[in-house]
Amino acid sequence: MKPITHVTLIFFITLATSCSILKHEDPEKNVRAFLSSVQASLTKTDAEILENFHVKQSPEALKTAISILQNKDPFIVCDAFITSAQLMFEEDRVKVEIPISLHVKDLDSNEVDSFTLVMWLTKKDDSYEITQFDGEPFYQRFSKLKNQNEWEAHRVLALRDRAQIYEQAIQLQGQYDSVIWHTTYNEVDYFYVSDKNWINYFYNYGTNNLTNTSLMGLVNVKGEVIIPMEYALIGTPGFVDENLVEVTKDGKVGFFNIITKQLVVAPIYDLIIPYEGENVWAVVKQDSIYGSLDFQLRYSAGFTSDKMRDWMYHADFLKKGINIRSGYYSFCEIPAAQYAGYGIIMPPSYYSKFGIFPAIKGGFSTTEEPMGGWTEYIETTGSFLENISDQILAVVVTFRERYLEGREEFYDNSKIMFVNSKLDTLGTANIDGTKLSLHRIDSTLLEVRAPHDYWFMEEDACQEFNLNQHSYFSISGLNSIKALASNRLYPQTQYVKLDSSYLMGNFEVYDPDTQVNVSTTFLSEKTITYMRDEILAENGYRPEEFEGRDYFGYLRKESDPWFTRDEAESAMSPIDRHNLDFLNKILELMKTKPA
Repeated sequence: MKPITHVTLIFFITLATSCSILKHEDPEKNVRAFLSSVQASLTKTDAEILENFHVKQSPEALKTAISILQNKDPFIVCDAFITSAQLMFEEDRVKVEIPISLHVKDLDSNEVDSFTLVMWLTKKDDSYEITQFDGEPFYQRFSKLKNQNEWEAHRVLALRDRAQIYEQAIQLQGQYDSVIWHTTYNEVDYFYVSDKNWINYFYNYGTNNLTNTSLMGLVNVKGEVIIPMEYALIGTPGFVDENLVEVTKDGKVGFFNIITKQLVVAPIYDLIIPYEGENVWAVVKQDSIYGSLDFQLRYSAGFTSDKMRDWMYHADFLKKGINIRSGYYSFCEIPAAQYAGYGIIMPPSYYSKFGIFPAIKGGFSTTEEPMGGWTEYIETTGSFLENISDQILAVVVTFRERYLEGREEFYDNSKIMFVNSKLDTLGTANIDGTKLSLHRIDSTLLEVRAPHDYWFMEEDACQEFNLNQHSYFSISGLNSIKALASNRLYPQTQYVKLDSSYLMGNFEVYDPDTQVNVSTTFLSEKTITYMRDEILAENGYRPEEFEGRDYFGYLRKESDPWFTRDEAESAMSPIDRHNLDFLNKILELMKTKPA
């Protein structure tokens, strides 16, 4: 067979074209004109753009692809060379291959993704319409590049959005010793300023118990004073009510109106707690005297009703759901690039008075992609009040926190506030887990149990799931309660004379043979042995089977001496000696029990 010559090839192409329905026209010129009109339409409304399409995709899907062509994405640039497309004429359709180049804007990355976007045209009257649009591969290439660079791109965008704020903060440094934080409330920018050097102690775990002695004020971007520099702390604008900001001075709280720049509630109260109903804006406490403020912020002594008294003394104000997340409140940020995205909030002071939150809470994420903060939200999921004695009450509030990029989606924990009959705070405690139960062991000891399965420090410490964590508190007199420290994984062996109820429950044990969890109602020999050995180890006895194992390093210092068993038992507390004997008897029964 003779090879096809160049002239022959031209003949066949010409013949094929002459047989097309486009043979009476200049098809390429008409297609190029249509493509030019498509490119020009990208600046028009969605409705006008969609007139060019008659495809299977939904209008919403098309708009997504079109928005990429329109370069509406904030950091991915799409260069679409529509009028330079390659054309292929096939019978009554035209295949259009558009060169596409995607790259990231304003980043160090020089990554470029080049490919072709394919669509098909069909003749319509004197022009064409798009009847097939291969948008999915196009969108996938766009998404891949965006995802690969998204965090860095969001960081650049976040810093760009904050650039003016940072510049304004630098300018204000000439007027004030410290520009502490920035916030935006109702589209107005405010800066927290101080008359001395301010240190954000709350930012680091090791210093979060320290406080500043300098005073704080609030100014606008021009440096004009909104709240004078007279306060130990200025709260979050609008947290309690619109345009109002809580201020703290000499341990007392009041409120400022940031629109009128007026002090509307003098800082003379120990507590100001929002109240709904009875024409009352808030319940207030001054020293030991309760009163109320109406919606005109006028003071009245005493409770207005028994309902209000019960609401206060039953701590119902703590049972109201709390949800702190970006978008709900006006978070502050430290006005410097290295702190971008690290949200700070000052909840109403009555939360900190009752131990719910610290006075300054940081670490919230305020950017679309987490940068400085990693807590998405904190919310309360339940609460209850329980009498510990005639004079001491326990208020239990359960929290759920979601940490972005964390090991688990949610972290649940509870906080106990111990108060007296006047709701003066006696102490607080954090308990990991939820569904707390409180048990008064005797007049001097309180036991708190919480289901808690992820705290085990040693692989041999237990065999079961659904165990309880035990915490203990000593009660002394009418107004004293404090947490008792324990180094043990099972502190119940330290503070309570055990009985069989401490070994019983609804547990799950993993069966390696069947690879499923098996239900049981009694602790395993392995777990009970560990409980017993903790008693021995903390009292200084290390039998031979302990050798070479550091199971109990958390109980004793490396320099602590080890004793004989007789020496260790002679030094044991009566509770330890009782529990050692009890657990040994249980273990003997378990070993002699028929299989």
